[in-house]
Amino acid sequence: MTRLLVHHFGPDPTTVGGMATVIRVLTEHNVGGDVVDSHPTWRPQSSPLASARLLAASARALLQMPASQVAHLHLSERGSFLREGSLVAMAHRRGLVTVVTIHGASFMPFAREHPRLVSGVLRRAHLITCLEQGSLELVRRSAPRVRSEVVPNPVFVDVSSPPADATDELVVFAGEIGLRKGADVLHRAWQLVAQRRPQARCVMVGPLADFAPPDTARLQVRPPVDPIEMKALLRNARVVALPSRAEGMPMVLTEAMSLGRAFVSTPVGGIPELAAGGMLVAVGDELELADRLTELLADPKLARAIGERGRRFCLQTRSVEVIDARLRELYSAAQASISRETTI
Repeated sequence: MTRLLVHHFGPDPTTVGGMATVIRVLTEHNVGGDVVDSHPTWRPQSSPLASARLLAASARALLQMPASQVAHLHLSERGSFLREGSLVAMAHRRGLVTVVTIHGASFMPFAREHPRLVSGVLRRAHLITCLEQGSLELVRRSAPRVRSEVVPNPVFVDVSSPPADATDELVVFAGEIGLRKGADVLHRAWQLVAQRRPQARCVMVGPLADFAPPDTARLQVRPPVDPIEMKALLRNARVVALPSRAEGMPMVLTEAMSLGRAFVSTPVGGIPELAAGGMLVAVGDELELADRLTELLADPKLARAIGERGRRFCLQTRSVEVIDARLRELYSAAQASISRETTI
């Protein structure tokens, strides 16, 4: 039986970020193939020369891949459609099984602003996967002849993590600390929560963007941490907060659910699909956010019930086993369609 080899192209999986985390899970657990590896096309804060070298190395890897293998490229918006988009075109010309996954909170407005570029890249794929329905509908209009499907990001579901009612009153925010992620909204909400829950703490971890949280009682701001430390922080949390103004499908919420942690977030992007594992509040509403955080901190049994419901949801819909089976099915169908085209 022929082994299925899959190569992912996108951000360096050893770095911080949702796309990097997805590629790390895919490669660590061989999701979708018998051998799954990655080729970094960029790293955060890399110099232009270093970025060019990474892209050149990825292009060389594509040129060396046998036609039976899968080139799975991860795109978001803006420069990604030029950088990874050039690799999509190269993979297509070589006759590789060319798969594109759409990420990014700004993909939809970007695609509406640059329809010819987006369509030109996506039409060269044999398969496109999206993380939520809104992006899928736009992709199907942009590349109507290419098969496109919703495929959630996989997550390793840790059934050994302690329940939420065994934790202290800790709220964790993880991601870019800026306005898009609602860091300012959480900061305002936390001032209310800190008054109501004198033992509670909040940790915001991630790179600073366009908002620097002022000093506030029992709120700690930390730079990005490695995946092991991030998982430990989520395991210690009672609730995860992500009051974003725009999202695709944030990986941190899926990770929180996989550990049995409830979240409070907003109904943007694909987040409503995750509602089994958390509570949703209106965008920009710090009062409602403070109320829901206070509720979960004050009622550990409620936090546990919602967290366990979210963990069951992940097991059923986006565990590595579920997504492995789905990707193998889609890759095989793409390979078969290419074979039919070459024999006609």
